[in-house]
Amino acid sequence: MNRRQTLLLAATGAGAALLGGALAWWRLAPAPPADTAVAQLFAQSFPDAEGRAQSMAQWRGKLLVVNFWATWCAPCVEEMPDLERVRLAYLDRNVEIVGIGIDNAAKIRAFRDELKLTLPLLVAGAGGSELGRLLGNLAGALPYTVLIDPFGRVVQRKLGQIKPAELQQWLDAQLSARD
Repeated sequence: MNRRQTLLLAATGAGAALLGGALAWWRLAPAPPADTAVAQLFAQSFPDAEGRAQSMAQWRGKLLVVNFWATWCAPCVEEMPDLERVRLAYLDRNVEIVGIGIDNAAKIRAFRDELKLTLPLLVAGAGGSELGRLLGNLAGALPYTVLIDPFGRVVQRKLGQIKPAELQQWLDAQLSARD
């Protein structure tokens, strides 16, 4: 074997090794942190405003908007009626909007009743802030909204008040991608 053939053989072997390593890394790499956080979200249950446990897993497979909020947060309070309207407009399209309250049940129940909201409002208390951080809210501020696709991937995030047009744009983009 001459020197040229040896170099060609070595280069081919190195390329195959790199390709094999890259393929193995891609197939065996851990899921992105957000996907792990979504799995943790779906593994939890929270009481609703009436104190009944609600499993987050009931919304797995839907296009799910999770909004972290509190009754003492002015932008949260302002956006809640908009979330209700968007929810009602998309309810028959396998979309759900869930509010996770960083608050107590009595305040959430009174808020829900005053505004006549029908969207699921769950009570996470201060522990909800940690869940928000796992889903990308490193600032820990409210409101914080996450869009999770039916495959359990976080596809959109927003810190601060979300406007109805922006949320509708998120939902329409995901729904049209599936059609």
